[in-house]
Amino acid sequence: MIFRIAILELVMSCLAAGIAQAEDWPTYRHDNRRSAVTQEKANVPLSLSWVRRSPVSPLMAWSGPAKWDAYSGNKDLQSMRNFDPAFFVTASEGAIYFGSSVDNAVHCLNARTGMERWVTFTGGAVRLPPTIDQGKAYFGSDDGYAYCIDLKEGRELWKFRAAKSARLIPSNGKLISPWPVRSGVLVKGSNAYFAASLLPWEHSYLCSLNKDTGTAIYVSDNTNMTMQGALLSSSTTIYAPQGRSVPLLFDASSGKSLKGVSGMGGTFCLLTEDELLVGIPQNQKASGNVIQIADPSGTEAMLQFHGADRLLIVGEMAFIHQGKVLKSLNRAEYGRLQTKIVTLTGQVKGMTGELGRLRKSFNVLPAAKKQSEGKSAKTKILQLEGLMKASRVEISTLSKAVTKCFGWEIRSPAPYELIFAGGVLFIGGNGIVIAYDAGTGEELWSGNVEGHAYGLVFSRGRLFVSTSRGHIYSFSEK
Repeated sequence: MIFRIAILELVMSCLAAGIAQAEDWPTYRHDNRRSAVTQEKANVPLSLSWVRRSPVSPLMAWSGPAKWDAYSGNKDLQSMRNFDPAFFVTASEGAIYFGSSVDNAVHCLNARTGMERWVTFTGGAVRLPPTIDQGKAYFGSDDGYAYCIDLKEGRELWKFRAAKSARLIPSNGKLISPWPVRSGVLVKGSNAYFAASLLPWEHSYLCSLNKDTGTAIYVSDNTNMTMQGALLSSSTTIYAPQGRSVPLLFDASSGKSLKGVSGMGGTFCLLTEDELLVGIPQNQKASGNVIQIADPSGTEAMLQFHGADRLLIVGEMAFIHQGKVLKSLNRAEYGRLQTKIVTLTGQVKGMTGELGRLRKSFNVLPAAKKQSEGKSAKTKILQLEGLMKASRVEISTLSKAVTKCFGWEIRSPAPYELIFAGGVLFIGGNGIVIAYDAGTGEELWSGNVEGHAYGLVFSRGRLFVSTSRGHIYSFSEK
């Protein structure tokens, strides 16, 4: 009951904050934390407004996962570099924008009608959507450049190439730079950040530019990096996913490399409001998926959710899909309890070892000394046994409390994307988009699409869906 009240309070607090007002979705997954959370209230049901159909599916940078990892003995692998399976969109003030890996361009569409307003071409694939900021769009291309264009006509304002060389190499039937910009462009304050990176034996560049002029603040030259996938940022730190390698951390003001979180990988990453990093393990196991939450200042995951396909965090709440089930979770309380369980389990393990040593020492004592020294040893053994019993009882009690951290639970298709819009959860599945009430788990609406719905955006009363077929759908409030 307490948990359900917490969910309802979350939804009501959003409503009280003015959720009903229209809101833009100006960058990939809404914000620089890639939260996929908007405060705009989604009023469902929705109806199909228009569809932009692509004659060609997205031409992904990487064709798919390896079928077998002989080194670690894993099979049935997922792609660790699945950052461009659809034409993801951003939305601002009545227009939507997307980059294309097919025609190497950025497109602007009228959000209401789907009619194209303008298109701007580059010399390579544009794999992530442009970031919209103060009348300008920022994006990167496989040609090695980061671009800034105006929103009115798509006119180029500046472009910047980190590498000095204009060399091109063949890749999937196209010519690309050995230093493609596949990180998108992250705008933070007066700066625009991007990474130009591909192969660990080539140089990689993390760049910070003046967003208005395109002049370099710094260009950090690095090696042994493969920065690909959307950059993230906290208040002071830039995070760069790498796919099969761990995400990299950089000081935003200087570009200096920082110590990162070990064990993570993939290009699905997000930061919580309290600046915890959510991602997947670096090494995949055939037993299933794992999503984990870690403190970037530490070295190990704080929480792990085995069998999870997708996780979304809204304040203290989390929404997780595991197996065939979508469920809600009070992650703050869950984390507190799990941390205590781990601590107590470690203490019991230590006491078990100490108890074994004490018993062994007592058993080898000569009979003459068992009367004098044995009494003290027996006392210690009894004390340890008592502490261990109490700790195990507490662990059992905490474990029961953990189950109460979960709220509603419903059967749901596996999501390729999961977003939150003012109390409504939208999941993108295979051929379908479904809306659920975040407070109760009740299904509110569903709509059909062609392909896997990898991209979801809710802005100004419209849901935009990008699929693996290259199609973009617009659903609007009735």
